Amino acid sequence: KGNVVVAALHRPDTHNAFHDAMYEDLIELLQLSARDDSVAALVLSGTGPYFSSGADLKADGGLAAAVKESEESIGGREMLRKPAGRFMMALIAFPKVIAAAVQGPAVGIGVTLLLHCDLVHMSPQANLWVPFTRLALVPELCSSRTFVDSMGLSKANELLLLGKRIDAQTSLAWNIASRVVDVTKGDSSSNIAAATTDPFHPNSLASRMVNDIDRKLLQLPCGERTSQYFVSLMRGSRRQEMERVCREELIKLDERFNTGQVKIAAQQVQFGSASKGKTQPRRSKL
Repeated sequence: KGNVVVAALHRPDTHNAFHDAMYEDLIELLQLSARDDSVAALVLSGTGPYFSSGADLKADGGLAAAVKESEESIGGREMLRKPAGRFMMALIAFPKVIAAAVQGPAVGIGVTLLLHCDLVHMSPQANLWVPFTRLALVPELCSSRTFVDSMGLSKANELLLLGKRIDAQTSLAWNIASRVVDVTKGDSSSNIAAATTDPFHPNSLASRMVNDIDRKLLQLPCGERTSQYFVSLMRGSRRQEMERVCREELIKLDERFNTGQVKIAAQQVQFGSASKGKTQPRRSKL
């Protein structure tokens, strides 16, 4: 009883990018953990210096495959039936405490999933980036709603519309993270590398988070049952609305693929460099 499961995103060669197999593994993990009475909470973290670089654009089921499918399928794409869409729904429905230990940079879905976590601890080295507009995508995983609810419309659009990258302290101020934790303080240099890249190291951000959840919640009298009541009231009450928003976003995403907009953007986008053309502001008098 009262076990906390630590799940590490483990594709360090791609900075833990999400692909179909990872989505399927996470769906299975969420479903098994939900049914297992010995599991009280789940902590997600990443292996290596990155939490996640977002969706793997080059993998099978990635951007190129999605574009090709939208061109060849008679009815177009149905993202809700894909591993990514099913993972989103499984995450929204998870009935127990779920937390994220963000030990490094997070991109795309590695960011939007954080707004569905009950607790988010970040290292000072972490930063968040959601470059959806660069690829003519749409907000995903309810971020059109969760970002606005958490930080207000203007800040949400700094991230979603303008693709602003924010550091850990800004993430804390904008209500994405609940705490910034520096695991390197008071540690010897020989342990720092392991603690910041191995989520199962005793001094890692994930391990510290597990200890915090266990000591401050699960060890309390009836702590596990208490956590379930709180999750049910705080997240369960909004589940249907989040599922509705997520479905709506995925339908809009399919629309952008099926009309060829994503393909056009993907052929022109250059990550890591400034845009060659600049839009000149128009002057107007009111």
